[in-house]
Amino acid sequence: MTFAKTRLETGGKVVRTVCPLGCGIGCGILAHTKDSVLTRVEPGDHPGTGHICARGLCGPKLVYHHDRLKHPLKRQGRRGEGKWERVSWEEAMDSIAGRFSEIAAKYGSSALAFVSTGVGAMTNLLTVGFAGACQGTFILPAGLGDSAGPCADQVCFGSFMWFGEDYLNRFDIPTLCLVWGNNPAETEPFKWRRIRDATEQGARLIVIDPRFTTTASKADEYIPIRRGTDAALALGMMQVILKRELHDIPFITKHTVGPFLVRDDNGLFLRGRDIGLPDADAYLVWDQHTFQPSAHATAGTKPALTGSYQASGIACRPAFQRLSDMTAGYTPDRVAEITEVPAATITALAIEYAAARPAASYRGMGCTRGSFHGDLSFRAINTLAAITGNISFEGHSTTMHDMALFFTHGFPSFVTLLQSYEAITAGNPHPIKALWLARHNLVNQDPNFNKITGELIPDLEFIVAVDMFMTTTAMYADIVLPVASFYEFNDLIVPIGNGSHPYLQLQQKVIEPLYESKSDLDIYSTLAKRLGLEGYLDQGDEDYIRTMLGTGHPSLENITLERLRESPMPPAPHDVPDFATTSGRLEFYCERLVHLGQELPIHMEPLESSCSKLADRYPLSFSQTHPKYRLHTMFTNIPWIRELDPEPLLEMNPVDAAPRGIEDGDLVRVYNNRGEIRLRAAVHPGIRPGQTNVCQGWSPSHYHSGTHQALTHETINPAQAAIYEPNSAFYDVQVEVEKASEEQT
Repeated sequence: MTFAKTRLETGGKVVRTVCPLGCGIGCGILAHTKDSVLTRVEPGDHPGTGHICARGLCGPKLVYHHDRLKHPLKRQGRRGEGKWERVSWEEAMDSIAGRFSEIAAKYGSSALAFVSTGVGAMTNLLTVGFAGACQGTFILPAGLGDSAGPCADQVCFGSFMWFGEDYLNRFDIPTLCLVWGNNPAETEPFKWRRIRDATEQGARLIVIDPRFTTTASKADEYIPIRRGTDAALALGMMQVILKRELHDIPFITKHTVGPFLVRDDNGLFLRGRDIGLPDADAYLVWDQHTFQPSAHATAGTKPALTGSYQASGIACRPAFQRLSDMTAGYTPDRVAEITEVPAATITALAIEYAAARPAASYRGMGCTRGSFHGDLSFRAINTLAAITGNISFEGHSTTMHDMALFFTHGFPSFVTLLQSYEAITAGNPHPIKALWLARHNLVNQDPNFNKITGELIPDLEFIVAVDMFMTTTAMYADIVLPVASFYEFNDLIVPIGNGSHPYLQLQQKVIEPLYESKSDLDIYSTLAKRLGLEGYLDQGDEDYIRTMLGTGHPSLENITLERLRESPMPPAPHDVPDFATTSGRLEFYCERLVHLGQELPIHMEPLESSCSKLADRYPLSFSQTHPKYRLHTMFTNIPWIRELDPEPLLEMNPVDAAPRGIEDGDLVRVYNNRGEIRLRAAVHPGIRPGQTNVCQGWSPSHYHSGTHQALTHETINPAQAAIYEPNSAFYDVQVEVEKASEEQT
């Protein structure tokens, strides 16, 4: 059936739009309306973007849900008590503007903080820009479990390739697909499509994960690994590859910092200035023709990758030699003790990976969240790919840049998500006293629920929640504003998920905003007038989308709003450096982390693990993986979804359940020194012994008591803070589990 015939049969209208939800995939969809009512949705008609999942199919159910916020609300009684008064938009805006002005006068404008997550490019930039216009603070949201990978890629590649996987995966036909802590069969359809295309043409699929996921069930080989030890496995593979001389010397020499000399005394790269060369900033290599140090770019130089040298009395070694020296200690036997993967499996995997040209590595949230040191896991995987030449440059030129339209009224202050905790409670680096939350479910999704509700919320003088539903966070707000659904306004969707596609798409308005809801642009525009920001945000959404597309960046050449109405478009090819690092090469050696002893991607044990002292009290590791049928907290209120996924369950292995007297379906108590939850157990062998898991996104009301975020912590990783943004290590958690009495609930 053609789409034209569908239009004729329904007697309605079909609008080509896109799902912009926080998974970052950007699935193109066709939205059907009749009499201005959204009736159903189906996959889009563009072959590169058309897809729809169970969540996407529930779009109309979400839009017309009876619990949707319909008008502004003002708190009555205590925060969290659930008593509200309906107010007009005028009263809500006057109240917000008045409180913002009072707090700015008392503490400084930087005490006004803003955070947003999970919608289109324009809407997200609106929040950043509005924070700047107010001279307030924007809270960087990537630390909500998603920043360890970008930290690693910033070190290695100089850009956040985590969001595109361009370097590691964009091969035409890989002969080996290595999936690390990732479940694309359930969560990333376009990535999974690429993997399945490869396997259908003969590629082997190997999955490394503590859980036997849907992706693992389709693999040729499944390797259950101890949580948080991915870096050790990659280092063990490197040890085997280097010992057997299976590494790619030409690639390492040409594209990495492998030949660059590193000083033994301070761990920094040897530069021209260190030995008095005219080019003071030049990176130096040891020339095997002249037996002298030379600038790396000097014509005819034959740089050494190994050895120890003296350069004007300075002892130094090539970075590759330092990597070789470090990995020599990660023998298969030692790595087997760390990872609980057999030594023979490690050796065989390393040999197969080195021989497979090309091999694609698909890295996932399990690596970034599985350990406090998730960045080291990604850096180790990147380095493994680099020494074997399994890095592709294809596709790098399609990265989007330079859409910071709304910075025109000044830059805000920035704090990271985890740093905001101390800013709120202790005023460091500056006080935060008012918090604007645009679709950000802080109380439910951020780490350490009891600290948030017991310390952060009480220390905030004013909270505004902008959302479609009365979320766990909105319950603690002072003002709640009803925001439009993504079917009710225009936006530009730039793919950011590592399981996405390369197309820009137009999120087209399908229906008018329901009830009294407003788009983010309308909300910010109205508030800007109340705050005296004259002339700010005084245009429509289509005008701003045109301005974003007209920034002049070469990736946007010939891309217009009108063309995007007709079809998705890939960013225009343009010349960019192979790597955006200072050296212009892949940097598996990082000068900025020498002071922390992490200049190379070493293995570091998670803060909380079965090898830590904490395991004496809390012997089981705990993770909270992405659900198949929900997007974080979204869709838990949709009956269709609840039929498929009715309640939260704690996955645990029979080996762990039996000595605790726990059987499948029993009510259990999961606890540590921070908090607890009570829920039903799902006992099965698909999760390795010592590991437990709950699919995240459930709210406290869905549990028999407690919440999974009461188990987590907000500890800041200094290495990640030095590079980009410290990550919430949601899986770096130890717990104990016991059978609970039904009467305890």
